[in-house]
This record gives sequence, structure tokens and C-alpha cells, in this order.
Amino acid sequence: MNIVQRCFLTAATLLSIDASAQAAELGVLAPVIQGKVVLMRPAPGSAGPAPVVTRVRDGRLYEALQREAASGTTAAVLALDELAMKTAGAPAGTTWLYLSQEDGGFARRGFWLREGGATRWVDEAMVDLVVDAGSVDDGSFEEIFAHELGHVMLRRLLPGLPAGYSRTPHHSFSVTDQQTAFDEGWATHFQGLARLLTQNARLRAQDAGLEGKADTALWLSNLDRTMRIDGMRRNWFVYRQTARPSISAQAFDLSPSFDPARLKSAAQMLASEGALSTFFYRQLATPDAAALGARYAPMFRALHAMSREKLDAATPLLPLLARTLAREAPEDGKRFIAVLAETSHGALVSPALAAASQAGFAPALAGDGEAFVPMLKPLRTRFAQAVAETQAQPERLARHVKPAIWLLASPTLAVDLNTAERPHLLALGLDEKTAGRALASRRKDGDFSSLEDFNTRVKAAPAAARRLAAQQEALKKLGPNRRD
Repeated sequence: MNIVQRCFLTAATLLSIDASAQAAELGVLAPVIQGKVVLMRPAPGSAGPAPVVTRVRDGRLYEALQREAASGTTAAVLALDELAMKTAGAPAGTTWLYLSQEDGGFARRGFWLREGGATRWVDEAMVDLVVDAGSVDDGSFEEIFAHELGHVMLRRLLPGLPAGYSRTPHHSFSVTDQQTAFDEGWATHFQGLARLLTQNARLRAQDAGLEGKADTALWLSNLDRTMRIDGMRRNWFVYRQTARPSISAQAFDLSPSFDPARLKSAAQMLASEGALSTFFYRQLATPDAAALGARYAPMFRALHAMSREKLDAATPLLPLLARTLAREAPEDGKRFIAVLAETSHGALVSPALAAASQAGFAPALAGDGEAFVPMLKPLRTRFAQAVAETQAQPERLARHVKPAIWLLASPTLAVDLNTAERPHLLALGLDEKTAGRALASRRKDGDFSSLEDFNTRVKAAPAAARRLAAQQEALKKLGPNRRD
């Protein structure tokens, strides 16, 4: 019996993963090109197309990828993927990497494998990624591969993960919906793990701030990649964004700056992939590759246990995971609840505690010890009490976060009344005064329970209430946004 099998069978003997010995095989796939385009065929039982591929077994790039698979970050995440397969009840198999020709960088399922003169359908997950010698040399391959393989692991363990309704492009600094945030936050924390484990000198130099190109640093995707790491480590994403000079909803969603004097609400944190990446990173990541099995196996079991639940767009995913983890592995569950409380400044365990924490931000940021220090001891006492109460009753995590109330503001903008900021409310056609009342009511009395509750609390005019109802119905007809 190998170490990974012992990890899977019992937490009592769960000690380590030997990444170099236990990693799943990395199978490399290349597209079949026909007439300068990738050959596609309809997937069985679906109108959607899937690529026709051949298996790569030699060449300089293949050899470089196999070296990656045998050591360092890539070996460690391949070992975790093998553990995910076994936790999900599947035999350990091959982790597939598809060498995309264009715009690759996501997890997908199913391909037509052409070998031995025949073509057969393979209904397995794969990482679709643009890879070349340069991306292997500079370490970007191992970081992005770890992210995308994170998506694959999540789908192995939780295949019923629902789609959310947000149409906002996802970035580390965007607030979207709980489903997108859960999926992307989980995948992003593996990028932080890759930085911890990397043996690549160039990636280490970049991580240390010794490399960088001035002209492209602020290109959106580059800025997002940098903030995924720095913001995740420094816990920026629990704070509210600050708007750029333009106050459009789209401009606000793309704002990469944060106000450390103001917390996001609990609903906003749960819909922030950046915030969730920090929660997962602080719970799971370690620079000790031999300890990864012990860290991840309980979480994998909890995620797989969630697959037996009926999940939909109203399911509070992170609170459900914390509750499930507390049931499956009590000590890990207690630690996770403590991480959620500390990282969110109390917002995920008690709105009153979060308000008390925020009251101390101004003197703390000003270095006013006379005002801040006397607050600290009673605040830490309240924190300890709230954490203990939530550890004893994990269901408390979901009590003060109401389900999202989604409305369609435009073909490209969906708005949740429980996470919306002023620009989003204005985009729905509300006037400044009504938008102000909505934000004030949500801060004072908590999330809205329904559109009717919103209209009552903000004193919406009849015409505005009718327009909001039509916008809610329009989004229901449009349905969830399946980003994959």
C-alpha cells in the first residue's frame, strides 16, 4: 500500500505525499491539424465539439514537461490530482495536458484520441493550455498549470458545482457570484502554492520582485496575475474596492485598488474569488511538499461529500464547505472556521464583530496607539468567543448571508442587490437617492431577503419596482452564465 492510499483510507495514518514517487502520469496531447485549423468532432450525446488529438511521446517540449512532472511544483500538484481521483472513488489514472494552439488556459472535459489507426472518445478531464519552451523555462507553465489543474481537481471532487448568474468578467479583484468565486478562488490558491514550491530560478526572482517589465505591468491580465499572488498573501480582497474616476459599473468592477479602512460585506466576500483564494491558501498551502497530503485530504473528502448535496445558485458554498469539513474532520473544520474569521475580520462569523473591527481601522491606520490599543484586547476576546461559538455551531456561518437577488441591467451586466455598489444600482435605473437608501439599509439591517423586501426597505417608486421586477424576470429567462 503506497503513501497516497494510506492518506485516502484514514486520517489517523495520513502523513504525507511523496510528490516525486506518487504523482499521477502526465499525459501530453496535441491537436490534429487539418487545413491549418484544429480538427473538431461532435462529442457523444452533445452538440458541442471536442478536439481530435494525438498523444505526444517524444520531442524536446515533451521531455521538458516530463522533467517538470517528476519534480517540484508540477510533481506535487500531480500527486494531489491522484489523491483527488482516489477520493472521488476513481482509479488513479492519467492527468491530461492538451497543448492548445490558441487561447488555452482552462479546464475542459472530453477529447477524441487518435492512435493505432483508430479514433476513440475519452471522457476525461484535461488541462487546456498554451505551452512552449519559454513558459517552461520562466516558470509560468508550472504556475498556470497548477491553477488549471485546481479546476480539474474540483470537478473530480464536486462535479455538480453549479454556475452562477454574474456576467462580470472574473478577475482576482472582481466581485462576481459565489459559484464563480468558489471555483476561481480554489484554483487561484494553487498559484500561491506553486510560488511556495517552485524550484524555477526565474519564477523565484519574479516572486521576489527582482524581475518585471515596466511597459506591460499594468496590462489587465498581467496586473491580475500579480494581484492574485500579492493580494492573496496580503489579504487585500476582503476590503472594499475604490472606484476609478469613471463611476460606471464596469469601471468599478475592474478597479484594482482597495480601501483598507472599509470591509466588504460577508456577501461580497463570498462572491470575491480573491477573498476565497486567501481563505483556501491560508488553510491549505505549505512549503513542505511532504505535508501536502495531510493538508489536502480532509478538504478533498469534504468537497466530495458536498457532491451528495443538492447544490444550486442559492447554495452558500463556502459556509457549506466549512460545515461539511467540520463534520468530516473536526480539527480541520475548527481551523478553517478560525481562518475564515480572522481573514474576514469577523465578517463571516458576526456582522457586529466585523463592525467592531472596522471601528478600529481608522486609529490603526493613523498609528494612533492611544485610541487603538485599548480597543484591541476586548476585540480579541470577542473574536475568540465568536470563533468558539461558530466552531460549536458551524451552521452560523450562513445565517447572516441571504441568497443573491439577480437582475439584468444590460446584456453584459447582471446585478445582485446584496453585493451591488452604487454604480451597479444606478445601472439598474435607480436614482441617486434610492441607491443611497439601499446601501444604507443593507449596511444597517443586513442583506435583502427578496426583491419585495428591497422595494419596501428602500421605498422604491412604483415605476422603479416594476422595472426591477422585469429585470429580475429577464435574468431568470437568460439563466446562469456557464463560463466554461
